Amino acid sequence: MSSVPKNLTRERLLALIACLLITFCMGTIHAFSTLIQNIEIQTSVGRMASSFVYSIALVNVTLAVFFGHILYRKLSPNLLISLIAILPLIGLFFSSLQSWLGWVIGYGFLFGLSSGLGYGLSLFIVSSITERDKLGYALGLVTASYAFGAVVFSMAYPFLFSYLGFKNGYIISLVTLTLILMVALICYKVSKVNIKNELNGDNQIQSKSLKISQLWFGYFLGVFAGLMAIGHAVPLIISFGGSTLTAVSAITLMTLGSAIAGIYAGWLVDRYGCKRPLLIILIANCLALIGLSTITNIHLLLVLLVTIASLYGAVIAIYPTLVNHFVGSELSAKIYGRVFTAWGAAGLISPSLAGWLFEKNNNYNTSILFALSLSFIAVLLISKIKYTVN
Repeated sequence: MSSVPKNLTRERLLALIACLLITFCMGTIHAFSTLIQNIEIQTSVGRMASSFVYSIALVNVTLAVFFGHILYRKLSPNLLISLIAILPLIGLFFSSLQSWLGWVIGYGFLFGLSSGLGYGLSLFIVSSITERDKLGYALGLVTASYAFGAVVFSMAYPFLFSYLGFKNGYIISLVTLTLILMVALICYKVSKVNIKNELNGDNQIQSKSLKISQLWFGYFLGVFAGLMAIGHAVPLIISFGGSTLTAVSAITLMTLGSAIAGIYAGWLVDRYGCKRPLLIILIANCLALIGLSTITNIHLLLVLLVTIASLYGAVIAIYPTLVNHFVGSELSAKIYGRVFTAWGAAGLISPSLAGWLFEKNNNYNTSILFALSLSFIAVLLISKIKYTVN
């Protein structure tokens, strides 16, 4: 992967703005917890089935990131941005059928693919136009913008649904996202950056396959709790006796915390490397989960959920830079696509498992303890990883 000339400040800024707009729109997929109960009412399904829509979406986000490096070589960013804008609109046709299968296809498959393609493309572009000593901060901004999309729409969805109804409110939301993506397309076209991708080095990949596997499992274990908390925040708070308004406010604070933590984590890795900040974050996550498994106070619950979501945001902000440092810029898009499947695997298992355990036990205690055990293993695994910056 070779980048545009580093002195083209205006061009780089416009390209960065385009990427931030794209990730903002695509991050709205993680406002799902404000949709889940409306989907249950509309489609007459249970908690596990409605949670499965989100799990399918996360799997397709992962597939898009995994195969993205192939599309980056074959298609222009302009065409890819257009595709990112079109897929959710096609998905809207299916979700408007008001059936569970329609939501699986429209939201789970099509919106999920669009979200992953937008996220991966943005990481690829920003990695290509940013100097090494500022890479962590730049990628932190991208992941933070992804989280900010969830922040804004966690507030926008309930407002629109209350005034326009669930179906019409969701339609207005997707049309708005499409318009923002058109602005992003214009920004990228005006920037006129020319990114080339020369992918090679399969021998290097094979030589580092064991450590890449460590990165994969570290990612899977490290994000499991965060995905569970974000996917089930609203029903979890309600199960503790909180009101719907409190739950919606909490998910907003959680996604906001995730975004801010992502920016700060990016700043940290530019100064201290990736491993030490990542270990501290994972240890803090374990402590937060221990607290979550023991408290009964609704206010402490809110604090701990925001903490877990913020730590999750820091982990996903660090990982693109960690992979870039580990394998070098030429291979980072391909290898990050592989490592990112860990996030997808956690996304498939975590929300659905939490929904199943809730239906079985009528509480989230078992889910929390299971997430705690995985987070502890993540600490041990990351502590064993050794690498030099390429």
